[in-house]
Amino acid sequence: MKSTLDLLTGTAIGAIALAGLTALPAMAEPQGVLVIAENETPENLDPANATNSTVDQLLLGVYDTLVQFTAGDVEVTPRIADSWEISDDGQTYTFTLKQGVTFHDGSALTAEDVVFSLERLVAANAGVMNNMGTYSGAEAVDDYTVALTLDAPFGPFLSALARIYIVSKDAVEPHMGDDNARQWLAVNEAGSGPYTVTDYAPTEAVTLEAFPDYWGGWDGNHVAEVIFRYVSEPSTQLALLEAGEVHIAPDITVEDKLALQGRDGYIVDIGSAATPLYFYMNTASEGPMGDPAFREMIAQTFDRQLHLDQVLMGFGTLPDGPLPVGWMGHAAGTELPFDLDAARAMVEENGWAGTELLVRYLPDIQEEQAAVEQLQSNLGQIGITLTAEGMTWPAQAATTGSVETTADLNMLYSFPNFPDPHAVLNGNFNGALTGAKGGLNWAQYENPEVDALLNAAASSADPAERAALYAQVQELVGADHVAITVSLPGSVVALSDSVEGYVYNVAHHQTFNYMDIGLK
Repeated sequence: MKSTLDLLTGTAIGAIALAGLTALPAMAEPQGVLVIAENETPENLDPANATNSTVDQLLLGVYDTLVQFTAGDVEVTPRIADSWEISDDGQTYTFTLKQGVTFHDGSALTAEDVVFSLERLVAANAGVMNNMGTYSGAEAVDDYTVALTLDAPFGPFLSALARIYIVSKDAVEPHMGDDNARQWLAVNEAGSGPYTVTDYAPTEAVTLEAFPDYWGGWDGNHVAEVIFRYVSEPSTQLALLEAGEVHIAPDITVEDKLALQGRDGYIVDIGSAATPLYFYMNTASEGPMGDPAFREMIAQTFDRQLHLDQVLMGFGTLPDGPLPVGWMGHAAGTELPFDLDAARAMVEENGWAGTELLVRYLPDIQEEQAAVEQLQSNLGQIGITLTAEGMTWPAQAATTGSVETTADLNMLYSFPNFPDPHAVLNGNFNGALTGAKGGLNWAQYENPEVDALLNAAASSADPAERAALYAQVQELVGADHVAITVSLPGSVVALSDSVEGYVYNVAHHQTFNYMDIGLK
């Protein structure tokens, strides 16, 4: 999955002949072709992999979900579920489905399709089910009523359903085989959304066309065709945007995005993303990082404001603790501010001068490279040597599989799959999800009090109670100096001013609400 401001390099994809790049005036019938440049090719088309943005960005307009986050909103709203009821014990969610929803294969969407979709995901051990908490099963009460049950209450359950895409049982069941249709759905779709996949060439382009019989109708300005064109080189994306061959170019450099601001013919949209970047400190290390006092010193050696101003060029929000500012339960002031003099005094007092540390990061991500260089420089000024080791994502993740091979510091973005504190704090700081246990808690941090608070918050349906519990989590994590929150980068996208209707979706980061977009 690519990261915010991921500036990967590579060979530009050859030109694709396109027609109809401008749209007719807004009509009820879709018109024109929207072309979106992307720097990373999709993993596949299987909804089981919808936690991956390269998959999710394609499927968002191809499949339907029970509930969804409309771009720009942070509250779930109905989609194919007209309404729902939650049992008093918080363990049964009963959904009443819309009638008249049809799949692209012509079959009617019923409760059986919802049950089949969930059972397939469970059987396939789909990563998307990792966000479903205590989900235990589904039952079709009747054709248009489905009940989902949990083993215990799970506060973010409705939010997690925004990535559970419903497939046509009629279309998929004949292909289940021994792999639960993973191979078939990797290159085929079986959705009921406004668009269908008509051409899948993932190293070059993927084409989607408006489905004429879409159950939701086509009022307003929409495009008839969407093409995701895979172009790895930022400069090539910019050239294609300037030539009018693409309408949306998300991966051009920060400098080029700055240059396009205010320039006639272009829009630079800055979405309030929630993808914090961290330096994780190896709290379980037998070396100096295992000492909370040493981590307290390290926590004061990174200048977030400088990073925001000079690396992100202002495209972002100054972080204040591990949870995005403004989210439910955010607690201010839980991480120490930049204070190199205070850190130097601790080094001198404790005789830490000459200490050597190792940081691992992804060198192809410009923001990570710059953050590492700043930290190296600051630590060098107080007598500590930081060696940097750039790695690929799979290689870096593999090193966190044991405490012994985990670096003193590791860089990692958090990609919450829905705008809820659980999606950030639980994955990053729950002791059950350390890197050594296969999770993304690369600080190898285990604090039973934090774990208990996280579990209590997840099992509560009371927003006020959950907010208070998450505030306590942030206080404890901050007191233990587990991580340095480097940045909250904005989602910065360059667009042609012929595009209307694009809105950043915090619940589906690095996707495009192409089903809502029209061309002027």
